[in-house]
Amino acid sequence: MIEVVGIAVLVNLFTHWFRPIQWVKEKIGWYKLPDLFMHLNCSKCLGLWVGLIVTQNIYLAAITSLLSYLIDNTIYFVDNKRKEY
Repeated sequence: MIEVVGIAVLVNLFTHWFRPIQWVKEKIGWYKLPDLFMHLNCSKCLGLWVGLIVTQNIYLAAITSLLSYLIDNTIYFVDNKRKEY
């Protein structure tokens, strides 16, 4: 189960929150890719696919996707609350 949490955290680092990765994504033109690849920038979608590839279990992949979503929303909520103060 720890593996699932680790995957969810890494997915969130890749999609939004780790600045060095975001800098690389901007340099290679990641955000200019066609809509076909935009699911790779969604924490839920990427969590499901990476979880499915790593664990090869649809249930663990769904849990990974849910955890990725919860982590993403928690970080977003805390970040917005911090900006209010």
